[in-house]
Parts: sequence; structure tokens; C-alpha cells
Amino acid sequence: MPDAEEHYLKAELVLRLGRAIEALGITQRAAARRIGTTQPELSKILKGKFSEVSLERLMRFLIALGHQIEIKIGNAKRKGTGEVTIRGARRRAA
Repeated sequence: MPDAEEHYLKAELVLRLGRAIEALGITQRAAARRIGTTQPELSKILKGKFSEVSLERLMRFLIALGHQIEIKIGNAKRKGTGEVTIRGARRRAA
């Protein structure tokens, strides 16, 4: 059975992935091409079937859409010291 924290983090990444695609105003097909997967697989992930997808792969998807991911590792004995931060894509001036 997958670790609850890992599942929560994956769910958060999938949520951010969906928002990123929406913000870019692109189709799932275009997004899938950009992130290196197929539209049917992307659709499946966005619909919540992501248990077989690795955290690393989800992070690579977000990076491919222009996001930055920062992972902080803290002392496990101190509550709330570890975190993952996802920063949105910065818009570049044309």
C-alpha cells in the first residue's frame, strides 16, 4: 500500500499539473507532447489514476511546463521542517 504522504504529494502535483495546463490555455494533446507522454495517459493521470506514476515523473512534467520545484529536507524530529514548493512559470516579456 502506498505511503499516505507520498500519495498526498502526488495528488498535489497532479492538481498543479492540471492548473498549469489550464493556465497555459493548451489542449491535453499539446500538453502531453510538451511533457513527453501521450494524451490518453495524461488524461488518466488528471482523472486521478496516478498511483503507478512516480513522483519524479510528475515533477518532470511540471518542469517541462515551466515550473520550478524546490525540495527542502528537514529534521524529522521537528514538525513541519520538510516541504516541497512548486513555483509557477514566470512569464517572459516578448
